[in-house]
Amino acid sequence: MKDLIAAALSGLCVVHCIATPLLLALGSSGLLLGVFSSEWFHYFMLLPISALLAWSLPGGWCVHRRKAPFALGLSGFLLLIVSLFAGHDAEAALAICGGLLLIGAHLYNRKLLHNLQVAEHAAH
Repeated sequence: MKDLIAAALSGLCVVHCIATPLLLALGSSGLLLGVFSSEWFHYFMLLPISALLAWSLPGGWCVHRRKAPFALGLSGFLLLIVSLFAGHDAEAALAICGGLLLIGAHLYNRKLLHNLQVAEHAAH
């Protein structure tokens, strides 16, 4: 379940990075645009993303012993961090790539854990 929540949060990051330029291009203003374009929103989203990353992926590695989900997740998280310090032109692209890597990492981790449970259940 934690991988699904983590993937959803990463998806929210991707939606945020896509929606903000669209709202700006459409001339939107107001509360929604203010929340989406503010810097605190980026830092606020990093808190649950980093907590779920630290809680989910290393634990999954201890069970299935595959490094790929952790490597993908760490790469995605680092891209999110880099996007905070990147120029305005690169920020969204880096954050979208990071978010997609995180989504992939959590869904892959979930699949590996599920496959292991199925195999253990079939063995009994």
